[in-house]
Amino acid sequence: MKTPTMTDVAQQAGVSHATVSRIINGRPGVSARAEEAVRKAIAELQYLAPPSSQRPGRSVKPAALTMHNHVALLTFDRALTEHSAFVASIYEGARRAAAEKNITVSLLSLDDCTSVPDWISRDNLDGLLLHGLRSRDRLTRTAAEIPSLWLTTNAEGENDAVLPGNSAVGEMAAQYLKRKQHLHVAVLTIDSENPSYEVRVDSFVKEARKLKLKVTKQSPKKTDLKPNTAASELMDGLFHRLSTTPKGTRPTALFLPSDYMTALAHAACRRCKLEPGRDFEFISCDNESAYLEGLYPRPATIDLGTEARGKLAFELLLSRIQDPARDRKATLLLDPVLVEDCVL
Repeated sequence: MKTPTMTDVAQQAGVSHATVSRIINGRPGVSARAEEAVRKAIAELQYLAPPSSQRPGRSVKPAALTMHNHVALLTFDRALTEHSAFVASIYEGARRAAAEKNITVSLLSLDDCTSVPDWISRDNLDGLLLHGLRSRDRLTRTAAEIPSLWLTTNAEGENDAVLPGNSAVGEMAAQYLKRKQHLHVAVLTIDSENPSYEVRVDSFVKEARKLKLKVTKQSPKKTDLKPNTAASELMDGLFHRLSTTPKGTRPTALFLPSDYMTALAHAACRRCKLEPGRDFEFISCDNESAYLEGLYPRPATIDLGTEARGKLAFELLLSRIQDPARDRKATLLLDPVLVEDCVL
C-alpha cells in the first residue's frame, strides 16, 4: 500500500500543499475550517509527518510570521469592467494606507474564479481584499488560506468585511424623494444577482412605504432574461412599460441602485420619448463621475466613501495578518453621503 504524502492530504482536504505544510509546522495564517479539514484528512489517511529535523528548511520551533509586504485587491464578477472608477478609488485608499507601512497593494481582476493563479497564495501574499458578488470553490479555498477581507456584500459571510451601508442607501434615497414632494416613486433594477443592489432596493421599498409613499418595484420579466441579452435592452423593456402607463398613474421619481444603471436609464428614457427631469426625477448610487458626467439633468447620487473604505479595509486586514489567531469576525459599515443633483 502506498505511503500517504503531504500532497495526498492536501488533495483530500481540498487545500493547497502550502496550507498542509503550515499546519504541520505550526505556522499561523490558516483558518479554523481549513485546519479542521487537514486534521481530518491526516487521520483518515493515517499520514505521519516526518520529524521536524528531517523537514527541509524547518526547525523544531514554529517559524515566526514572515511578511511579504504584499497585499492584493482581487476583483471579479464584472466589478472592474462595470465599476472601474469605483474600484480604482477603493484601491487608491488601500494603496495610500499600505504605502505608510511600506506594503505594496496589487490590483488584480479575475473573469474566471475557477482558475485562480497559483501564485495567489500565502507563500506570496500577506492578505487579500475581495471585491465581487460571491466567490467560487477555488477562490473560497484560497480566501480560507490567506487572511482575507470582503469589500462587498457577499454570500460567504465568514471573513472580515468593510461594507457600504446598503440599507442606509435605500433609506436615504426614499427620504430624498419624500423631501422633493414626490408621492409615487419606483425603484428599477436590471441586476438580480448583486446582493448589494438587493439590499438597497429592499430598504428603499421599506422606507418609502414607511413614509406613506406609493412605491413600485420594476425589474425584467423572466421572459426577458435570455442569454447574452444586453443591459440596455433590459432597461429599454422597463421604460417601455413606464411609457405605456397613463401619466396620472405613472411614478414621478425613480431610484436606481447604481450609477451604471442610471446612465442606461437616462438613454432608455429618451428612447421612449420621455424626458429625465421632466417626466421623472432620478436618484442613484455610487457617485461614479464616468457614468454621471454626460447626464442632463445630472441626478442626485449617494456617495459610498470608496477611498475611505479602501483605507479602513487595509487597516483591518493588516490587523488580521498580524493577529491571525483572532477568531472573531469584524464587519465595519460606512455611512453613505447624499450628493445633490447639479443643474447646469
